[in-house]
Amino acid sequence: MASELVYLLEVNAGLVLFYVFYRLFCVSDTFFVWKRFVLLSFVAASFLLPLADVKWPAPGIVSSPVADYMSAFVLPEAVAEASAPSDSAPFPPVVSALVLLYVAGLCLLALRMIVRLGSVCRLLCLSSPGSLHGVNVRFLSEPSGPFSFFGWIFVCRRDVEASDEEEVLAHERAHVRQWHSLDVLLMEAVTAVCWWNPFAWLLRREVCENLEYLADRSVLESGFPVRKYQYHLVELASRPSGTGITNHFNLSYLKKRIIMMNKKKTSRAGYFKYALLAFPAFALLMLGNMSCTSEKKQADESVTEQTAPASEPVQAPADTPAPAETEEEVYTVVEQMPEFPGGVQKLLDFISQNIQYPQTAMKQNVQGRAIVQFVIEKDGSLSNFNVLRSVHPDLDAEAVRVVKSMPKWKPGMQKGEPVRCKYTLPVMFKLQ
Repeated sequence: MASELVYLLEVNAGLVLFYVFYRLFCVSDTFFVWKRFVLLSFVAASFLLPLADVKWPAPGIVSSPVADYMSAFVLPEAVAEASAPSDSAPFPPVVSALVLLYVAGLCLLALRMIVRLGSVCRLLCLSSPGSLHGVNVRFLSEPSGPFSFFGWIFVCRRDVEASDEEEVLAHERAHVRQWHSLDVLLMEAVTAVCWWNPFAWLLRREVCENLEYLADRSVLESGFPVRKYQYHLVELASRPSGTGITNHFNLSYLKKRIIMMNKKKTSRAGYFKYALLAFPAFALLMLGNMSCTSEKKQADESVTEQTAPASEPVQAPADTPAPAETEEEVYTVVEQMPEFPGGVQKLLDFISQNIQYPQTAMKQNVQGRAIVQFVIEKDGSLSNFNVLRSVHPDLDAEAVRVVKSMPKWKPGMQKGEPVRCKYTLPVMFKLQ
């Protein structure tokens, strides 16, 4: 549960960062289509970037990209599984109360969204189909301002004068053609998940405003007079509208819409400032990785037994005789690669039967892939053990211990002669 709470906090921090960036640099632009893409990208990035786990290289640690590729896609992977401990520490009462409050708010807003969808379905059943200036619409019997939802346009003909019908249809058809209802539903879901964050609601308002700017531009590009259309907006501003998840013809931000209609188009040079988006995105990425690093650091500090660091080779025991050919070349790829007695499946079976999940790592809920590299000598013995990728000191040490306990291998062959050869073995530690 703690990781879910941290993720939720990072998502909301992302919404704050991106909203502030939008207000500082983008809000006054007339790139309405581009702004729609940017706003939706803000939402996607806020939810996806905290999930990215970037491995920042630590000083003094040399990682082999070829070894990483081989371990992920070519080499067999041994898996060590264990059941996660159930005696996790409970949350403090204040945190538990806040979690319950959050879940209650989420359920209420989800219920509101369902009720609004039901209201649209009700209007769809009560309205009668018809055609207005060659456009398929749904005629409402109750007084209501015009609105649209996905492919349906709802109009109460008594509330729209005949001279204004074409403007209304042009506006709503723009919402329908450009699938603006998807944006509205997405932001409804986002505000339900992040209901306690005021910046989520502010970002939702920006999305809805921009959709109206797009529809207004479509009306004006159709050839309707600007002044007449603006007077029509003022006239409709006081009339009731549809449900909260529909695209209304008379949204409350009327003054901003009129200002945008009269605003001079932003120069194309204004596109360059959107490159600054990399800064809030990088900040959110760093924030997500800082939380992961902090958790791992706390786990490492609580380990009582000292183990060899992953950045240095784990040496063989002192009583193991050093190979005579220490100066000979060590191959990475040979004509005939080394082989465990019995083949790959026997290798995986050996590791699964002999590996033991460290209790300290189990209690800390630590899991991941440790990559161990070693040298197979000419006589099949193993030496020069090294952890290429570390997960946790205890997990690294256990992976090395099991590898050291393996019997002699069939050595690698090059031009018919046995040679020293490196071998990389990934060991996956997984808690069920």
